[in-house]
Amino acid sequence: MPTSSQGDVFKVLLYVVGTLVLGAAIAPWIYNIGMGLAEVTAEKETNGFVEWIGRAAERSKDNFGRFFDRAVLLSALVLLFPLLAWLKLGRGGERYRDTPWSLRLPDSVVSGRGQPLRRNPHGGAEMIFGFVLSGGILMISGWILVKAGFFLWRDAAESTQGVPNPIVSEIDWGGALRKGLITALVVSILEEVLFRGVLLGIFLRAMRPAMAIVTLSFLFAFVHFLEPPAGAAVADPEAGNAGFELLGQILSRFADPLSMVGSFSILVAVGVVLGVARYRTASLWLPIGLHAGWVLALTVFKAATWPVFELPDAARWFVGMTLLEGVLPLVMVILTGLVVALMTRRSLPDEIDEAGP
Repeated sequence: MPTSSQGDVFKVLLYVVGTLVLGAAIAPWIYNIGMGLAEVTAEKETNGFVEWIGRAAERSKDNFGRFFDRAVLLSALVLLFPLLAWLKLGRGGERYRDTPWSLRLPDSVVSGRGQPLRRNPHGGAEMIFGFVLSGGILMISGWILVKAGFFLWRDAAESTQGVPNPIVSEIDWGGALRKGLITALVVSILEEVLFRGVLLGIFLRAMRPAMAIVTLSFLFAFVHFLEPPAGAAVADPEAGNAGFELLGQILSRFADPLSMVGSFSILVAVGVVLGVARYRTASLWLPIGLHAGWVLALTVFKAATWPVFELPDAARWFVGMTLLEGVLPLVMVILTGLVVALMTRRSLPDEIDEAGP
């Protein structure tokens, strides 16, 4: 593994750690600024943008985790520019125009050692296939779980096992589909360009393909796993160490076997499936379709159902509170990955096969 490529991977990992530390440090400041704007906008009229921020801060005053999330996002954005300069992305190397998007990824990411992204003449069909495959399997599994009594439709009086619906309400299928499609497209494109486009390009230059895909999948899972556990709270949101207090609670999820098996392992599996799809096709079309299908299915199913809480604790090992929690959803993701592997086994360009890992 070349030293320079090893250094690039280390820089990416250091960027993730730095983002968390900086986010935890500035979270109390973000909270105090938000509460200050909430007080100002409650007492007098200001411009629309400030009032919107003030109202949002007021609604979230008892949810420090939301301010922590915003602080981490801000930190990620601030530290992104030093990271790009540190990696020297886009400098040097030959221009590589044959990419699947009009937005050209940096030359040092998609060319040189590793596997470059290539124009895919079947990209549109692969994206649609991935979208239908992942979303279809997940929605079918959701329907089965409703029939089994793990979830119930929001407009149903009770579950199939006779558990009463705590809040009976109509299902806005149209609104759920519209919101889900927008979310699916935005999230899938942004995350796939970042994780499977840029970061996997960096990791493939530094590692063998299997190791690169697995390592990035753990990083992908770690980033998506950074959510406060249920009931997490801090003693004093205005205290300077409040962000680190919450960060400690978030990291404590890694010591919870149920969370690791029911959630983290699924995120790793999702990352592996998307990484294999990107490597087998040398493009982002298929992983974007797969990612979008999962996001749409999750969004629509969440808007149409309630999880059933009156279940034995042991059942939570098999099915959690969403379609991507538990052993059974993990099996669905693995099944999707097997189909992807079978359908793309001949998609790998000959020159990449000959080059080896």
